Amino acid sequence: MLRGALNRGWVSSGCLKGRVMSLNTPIIRNLALVSCCSPPSLGRPSSSSSSSSSCLPRLATSSKLCSCGCGIHGIHTRGDRELVEFLQEEIVAEKKTLQANLPAHLGDFTVKGTSAELTLSRSFHDEKITITLNVNHTVDQEDDGTAELNQDQTEGVLKSRPSFEVDVVIGSKTLSFTCSFVGPVDLQGGQEAAEDVFGINELTVYEGEWSEATYCVSGDILDGMMYDLLMNMLEERGITNEFAEQLSTICSEYEHSLYVGLLQRLQDFVKRK
Repeated sequence: MLRGALNRGWVSSGCLKGRVMSLNTPIIRNLALVSCCSPPSLGRPSSSSSSSSSCLPRLATSSKLCSCGCGIHGIHTRGDRELVEFLQEEIVAEKKTLQANLPAHLGDFTVKGTSAELTLSRSFHDEKITITLNVNHTVDQEDDGTAELNQDQTEGVLKSRPSFEVDVVIGSKTLSFTCSFVGPVDLQGGQEAAEDVFGINELTVYEGEWSEATYCVSGDILDGMMYDLLMNMLEERGITNEFAEQLSTICSEYEHSLYVGLLQRLQDFVKRK
């Protein structure tokens, strides 16, 4: 609405026409409709400047707080104010369950976080082992199907179960595993739920840098004995079921901290901070 009013009120050359000033009142009225702030003052076109920008109205600067007490800088809509109010409550609630900072180590692995990515690394004899993962879109509701919700509990605990890459490097050669967590839906009838927390999805061996042309084999078609031996190989290097459960816990806490940070950045964006 505001954009349409401005387009009608100002011609493309940036200069005033005789009918422009009569539209100043509708412009102010339209601004008031999308803001709970006082209408911004309109600047006079400067006669000493030939620039078209000198003919444009100057709106209130974003350094001035809104008079309604919402904490937003400059012009905003009612929806903006309601979103800020919701985010304030949501951030306080989420911080109550926020855990400690990302640990520096998990077992023998050094842990480092960069945005949504986590990297865990260690040395094992002449091998360099690196685990990489991304926590984006990895959170689901934990439900083992056995526990009933309490009267005050409306939903299960959110857990992050990301797929992760395990690279075992010796010299210029790399043995690479793509692994993922095993959920209840992945278990067939009659299988024990406590066998493996994670499984091997894909396997490849390459020299130098990996590329799209590198051959990979699915874990589903590996020989059963070979699959078990590869799982034993990972276990001997510290990547056990217990390790995977601890990794899921760390990822859940790390993802939660990123979520709270996103809420804070969203709030600052809407408040024009």
